[in-house]
Amino acid sequence: MIKDEIIKRLLEIGVIHKEKIVLRSGQASDFYCDIKKAYGYPDILNALADEIGKLLPKDTTCIASSGYGGLPLGSVVASRFNKKFSAVRSSEKGHGKGGLINGYVPNEKDRVVIVDDVLTSGSSIRETLSSIQSQHVETISAVVVMDRGSPELPIPYSYLFTAEEILGYNSQS
Repeated sequence: MIKDEIIKRLLEIGVIHKEKIVLRSGQASDFYCDIKKAYGYPDILNALADEIGKLLPKDTTCIASSGYGGLPLGSVVASRFNKKFSAVRSSEKGHGKGGLINGYVPNEKDRVVIVDDVLTSGSSIRETLSSIQSQHVETISAVVVMDRGSPELPIPYSYLFTAEEILGYNSQS
């Protein structure tokens, strides 16, 4: 699937909700983009993973993700591109073996990329980065499906689409 086809499919399944909403960051918005809805459609999920894979730096060894929006996508990207996968918590769990990271625990030899669904304020990326850095691991960048906020982050990031590209798609086609 090419970029326009992915946007068309996202709109077909109704990922854009044009209504007043409060985002995770606490910011108010007049629309919500539910990229997670795309995870229920294998053609879209695989296309998103393939496009994210094209943006991974060549020396990436590990994909890290957190939260409900990042974990499914990150695990598919890691699997499709034969990278190790780390499921990152924002705080240590208080049961079982504890810890911040499930799955592969990266080490100082790894080059980690954070994968997430939507970037608005950057709080999710910053939390994931903080948890990974507590392991003394190098995180080289982040890749997200949609950039809706263009925040400044302590690491470089790339994205597949901007909010404007998705919201303005109908007027282009």
